[in-house]
Amino acid sequence: MTDVKNADALRGDAPLPRPSRSVIRPLLVQMAAYVVLVSVACLPGSANVGGAVYSLLLFAVGILIMLSEFFTPLRDGLPGRITACVLGFCSMICAATPFLGELVFGVHPDVVEGSVYLSVSAWLAGCATLLVALLVVSFARQMARNPRTDMIVQMSHMVMDGVCCIAAAGWCFLPMLMRAGGVHPAARAVALAAVAVVALALGAVSCLWTRDARPLATARSPWVGMGMMPVMLTGAAVGIAVLVLLLV
Repeated sequence: MTDVKNADALRGDAPLPRPSRSVIRPLLVQMAAYVVLVSVACLPGSANVGGAVYSLLLFAVGILIMLSEFFTPLRDGLPGRITACVLGFCSMICAATPFLGELVFGVHPDVVEGSVYLSVSAWLAGCATLLVALLVVSFARQMARNPRTDMIVQMSHMVMDGVCCIAAAGWCFLPMLMRAGGVHPAARAVALAAVAVVALALGAVSCLWTRDARPLATARSPWVGMGMMPVMLTGAAVGIAVLVLLLV
């Protein structure tokens, strides 16, 4: 850690001192993001992929990704942020393109439920591919740097940034989680409760992240990005919950 501090000081990017940070603002950011995403998903027609309301949900997820990169507290640099944005939007394409399910699995969906099942399955397969690409790009980025100071820190932050953006696209399936047909109400309630538990757990962990974070002095309002990270990671729980719900 001493080497990290010395390297930052030499580059003029000394991390902020570690004051007692309030966790209220990041938690308020999380609440605002959840309210926006859930409100859009509750609008009539939001489950109609390709419709105007669904496009509004995609827009909200895209804004979430871009704002998180603008206010990120992570120390992955501009290349890491660009990589995370690109992978996040690729994940959104995988989630919002129904024919990818047919393309990946070679099956034509004859019913709406089957289409949703194939879409979320294709998205998860796409996420696996994007995660592999993220690891390769992150390692290549660190090998290209000279000198390679803080290699482990920057690589881990770049991976974390990319994972958050990839997972954020799972929010595209929230309307399906709330209104998918042919699902027992009890199973839907359990799935929604599981997502809520994940959101609460990540919110609690984010308080520790906020306390221990050491963003660079040039970071723009890093508490905003810190608040968005748990919301983005919860998107993965939404996508997995939809798949489990349709399999039950």
